[in-house]
Amino acid sequence: MKTLRAVTLIVIFASFAAAQTGVGVSPPRVAINANPGDVVQGVVLVDHPGNDAPMQVDVSLSDVVVQSSGEPVYLDPGSIPQSAAEWISFKPTSFVLSPKSSQEIRYTVHIPADTREGTYWTVMFFDSGPVQEQREKGIGMEVRVRVGHVIYVNVGQITKSGEIRGLRYQPPTGRNPAEIRVRFHNTGNGLMRLNGYVELRNKNGKTIARAKINNVASLPGYEYEIPAPIKKELPGGDYLVLVMIDYGGDEAIVGEGKVRVP
Repeated sequence: MKTLRAVTLIVIFASFAAAQTGVGVSPPRVAINANPGDVVQGVVLVDHPGNDAPMQVDVSLSDVVVQSSGEPVYLDPGSIPQSAAEWISFKPTSFVLSPKSSQEIRYTVHIPADTREGTYWTVMFFDSGPVQEQREKGIGMEVRVRVGHVIYVNVGQITKSGEIRGLRYQPPTGRNPAEIRVRFHNTGNGLMRLNGYVELRNKNGKTIARAKINNVASLPGYEYEIPAPIKKELPGGDYLVLVMIDYGGDEAIVGEGKVRVP
């Protein structure tokens, strides 16, 4: 099975002296509510923000899952039970975009009549690069830029529930700040978007730092780490960590634990 690994939905395969920007996508994600047997229409706008040359844009679908670390892994369409890729038809599949212009991609979602309730998803990728004439002249031939439009399909009644399974301290690396990483398990059948905060207290009960959990997607059935960046430097020692997660339900999900900062 062929996989594509990436940390974000923007993947740059190579750099080039004559820098070329990729296309823009709006909206970056959409949630469609439907029932088994429904046919739903969708549209995404692709634009060329550059000033220099036209770009060739190729459109494809991909499945995505999330590893325990929180890193997404991209798979061939139809690789997972929750895939919506095989429900979707779209056009055009390839086009040339002039500078400062845009193109609508219209797609149709056919939900099978026997689909079980829950959230299904796929990513519509837009790979952009030089047009054929530029490649033949050797202009920018090394560069391909990929951006994605995530499509979530909520079928029938969606139940939202989850639990905190653990937490740990992640030291700063390079330009990345330290993080409290909260291991969260989505026990419902639907997508949840998580907001909340993490609070660190010292042994005397004083709050030393507070970190936000900001609009993080949680896929049904998956368990992975959610980052809460800490913007201030922490003295070494043991800390009590309090976690509050709001997932849009009647009550927040709360938890606590201890971490050690070296």
